Amino acid sequence: MPVGGFLAEEPGWEEKARPNRSFGMGFTFPLYRSLGGYLGFSQHRFGCDEDVCPQGEKWITTGFDVAFRVVLGGPSIRQWFQAGIHTNRIEGMVFDGGGVRSVHSEGAGGYEIGGGILVEVGERMSLAPGIRYGLSDVPFSTRPSMGLRYLVVDVGLVLGF
Repeated sequence: MPVGGFLAEEPGWEEKARPNRSFGMGFTFPLYRSLGGYLGFSQHRFGCDEDVCPQGEKWITTGFDVAFRVVLGGPSIRQWFQAGIHTNRIEGMVFDGGGVRSVHSEGAGGYEIGGGILVEVGERMSLAPGIRYGLSDVPFSTRPSMGLRYLVVDVGLVLGF
């Protein structure tokens, strides 16, 4: 559930995002002791205020993550912390001079940090609730860059193999 706002140089866009759904998947692999690498994909959907977007149309950001992850704790409940970089591309619809137009970003980079717990529910399976914060500057060819920030509350399932 991403929550946050669009921060822009152009008046009228600030703080116009609303919560919506997210989907993501990733792979963690061991590097050294409790330190691991993380590769992931995510798609966040944001609601949009109706004074900016027609009928509250959704904005979608799609991206890839590369991060370091530290896992600490005992065998049945462990804590995880993650920090890394991500890329993203934004798509949406906005009001523009009395009409409606589609807006697509050129892709951007930013960072994401997060943490949570792993609760073992099977021999090679854990539930993984967590929270992540992301921030990036997203360039557009047709308008000024837009800052994107989000807070995602996750409920994940971890499968070991």
